[in-house]
Amino acid sequence: MDSAQQSEKLYDAIVVGAGPGGSASALFLANAGKSVLVLEKSRFPREKVCGDAFSGKSIGVMRDLGLLSQIEKHSFGIVRCVTMISPNGKRVTVPFPPAKGMEFAGYTIARIDTDNIFFQEVLRHRNITVLQNFQVQSVLKNGLGAAIGVEGASTAGAREKQSFKARIVVGADGAASAVSRSLGLPNSPLAHVYSAVRGYWKGVSGLSDSIELYFIDGVLPGYLWIFPMGNGMANVGLGILSSDLQKGGRHPAAVLTDAIANHPAIKDRFASAQQVGKIGGWSIPNGSFKKQNLGEGWVLVGDAASLVDPFSGEGVGNALASGKFAAHAIISALEKDKDANPIPSSLLQDYPKNVDVYLRPEMANSYKLQRLSRFRFLLNLFIGKAATKPAARQMVIDMLASSDAKKKVESPLFYLKLLLP
Repeated sequence: MDSAQQSEKLYDAIVVGAGPGGSASALFLANAGKSVLVLEKSRFPREKVCGDAFSGKSIGVMRDLGLLSQIEKHSFGIVRCVTMISPNGKRVTVPFPPAKGMEFAGYTIARIDTDNIFFQEVLRHRNITVLQNFQVQSVLKNGLGAAIGVEGASTAGAREKQSFKARIVVGADGAASAVSRSLGLPNSPLAHVYSAVRGYWKGVSGLSDSIELYFIDGVLPGYLWIFPMGNGMANVGLGILSSDLQKGGRHPAAVLTDAIANHPAIKDRFASAQQVGKIGGWSIPNGSFKKQNLGEGWVLVGDAASLVDPFSGEGVGNALASGKFAAHAIISALEKDKDANPIPSSLLQDYPKNVDVYLRPEMANSYKLQRLSRFRFLLNLFIGKAATKPAARQMVIDMLASSDAKKKVESPLFYLKLLLP
């Protein structure tokens, strides 16, 4: 189909952005027989700066799409545990609950690989049309202000504007979403955004099947991480709240390189390590800010909808889950009114409902943990007790396995148990 034919066609959905959330949305829609146009500003395979954790939530959606076996074709690490290191150097290692149907919790695998697994399936699907190197510039609206399509231009070659029409626009174009901006939605406040950096190192000593979180001064309530990637590689990075950075804090890249060179719990691990490639940075819009994710003829998913876990910083799982929820809501809407154009928000309420039921409670509890982790003495107390007291260690295990257990951080009894010998 040439560009003129694409512009004339009315698609069931236009998905802007082919990352995890966008690809998941497109695939679930296409598997239900819907016609989908995917518009992607870059060209795959493309690198994506990320911590590279692939959790049980991500595994579940990949399994739903029949793609889980594709991971075995790439280099990856297996994660079974988390090690937390307090500001005063105490450490505790606790097991993650295993992912459903697996004997370990998850993977660490480069986003260039996981994103491309989803994208290659998008390319193969007969119900999906793909345009790469296409930058969406604005959302087209009808006289009532509802989204009816998008307009943009190629980032390579001819730059003339093109427009495309659909019953619904899915904004899956990340933290700097052009769809969100064109709809006039506010950016996530800086107090709800992490500024993060990461690089790769080969030869870091002591890597295992545990991801490592270092709560170090100058970063709280964020942390520095070391994630094992397999083949002797490690993903190393840190995140700082953007509001703290704006107050005059040091740039995350400077804090990271300084910690690698000088932090007493870290520097010896890098004595024989070599950096591979450059340190990259990105913004992480946290789910502690409840952003509008639905309107007349449009939905937002993943980072565009500000759905990253506020404590862990993990966003791929929620992007994939929100992409799945959005697609199912669109499919249901079109079953109720197959001629809906644009699809009204009244027919899409299953989407925000599922986000509220399945994603927001965990993000709300994680936000409480994030705020508490700003207090150095609490981290020292909590991790120190977990390192030496079986009961306190069990509290950590329970919090990893249960959202209900995370809620206990609000209870005075939680702190009393910590303070008691």
